[in-house]
Amino acid sequence: MKTKQRVKMVFLDIDGTLFVNGHIVPKSAAAVAKLVQNQIPVAVCTGRSVIHAKHVQDALGIPYGIYFNGGLVKAGDREIFSLPFSREVVRGILTAAERRGIQTIIHTHDHAFTLQPIPAEYLPVLASYDFPPITCEPGMAGRLDQIGVFQLNAFMTAEWDDVFEREFPECYVYRWHERAVDFQRRKSDKSIGAMKLLAHLGIAPEDAVHIGDGGNDIGMFRTMGYSVAMGNASDEVKRAAKWVTSRADEGGVADALAHLGLI
Repeated sequence: MKTKQRVKMVFLDIDGTLFVNGHIVPKSAAAVAKLVQNQIPVAVCTGRSVIHAKHVQDALGIPYGIYFNGGLVKAGDREIFSLPFSREVVRGILTAAERRGIQTIIHTHDHAFTLQPIPAEYLPVLASYDFPPITCEPGMAGRLDQIGVFQLNAFMTAEWDDVFEREFPECYVYRWHERAVDFQRRKSDKSIGAMKLLAHLGIAPEDAVHIGDGGNDIGMFRTMGYSVAMGNASDEVKRAAKWVTSRADEGGVADALAHLGLI
């Protein structure tokens, strides 16, 4: 498959793609190192926050990042694109959650905090998803209108998903655990952030590839010229991609990059 001359940018999901069971997959890490050595631009493209993705980027030497499912784009320390929640939505969700006894986590571009201590029962949920350190800062309640909030996590069960989506049509609920969700901007998509970064770098989307495993990768599969689903992805995600590689824990990213002729 002679594609090396066309693929000029590589986007990589993190969880279930590069990162499995609390670790970066060594075979895939070695493949990314070859990309960087070959001066092929690489970006993580993730639902994670900046601080949640930073240790993965640093370990792999990846300079570019699309975070919060497209809500924030950075080239090194330079912010390329930013799409935080409106202040009204942030206040509304937090008030509605507090009224129902639902614990929340607030994410800014460089910070994750709560307004109340996280109950001990939820700490294993956070640990299993490699969450960054989260501080309890009740005093931040008075500063919410002055900061950009890109994502909210909530510890709640599935019966609340539709309730919050009806009350806050500006956002959608992305469930990542039976007891936990993300609140994300409805107009946010990984592909929106990726297009901003491609324009910044002067690369056409048809010359880019995205490799991922989740439902939040489908927008990228439809937008980029090349798309690869991980072998551990669902059937729906696999159908949306142009090609399916091996499982993440088998080094599927490395196999995909080899298939594309990039390493």
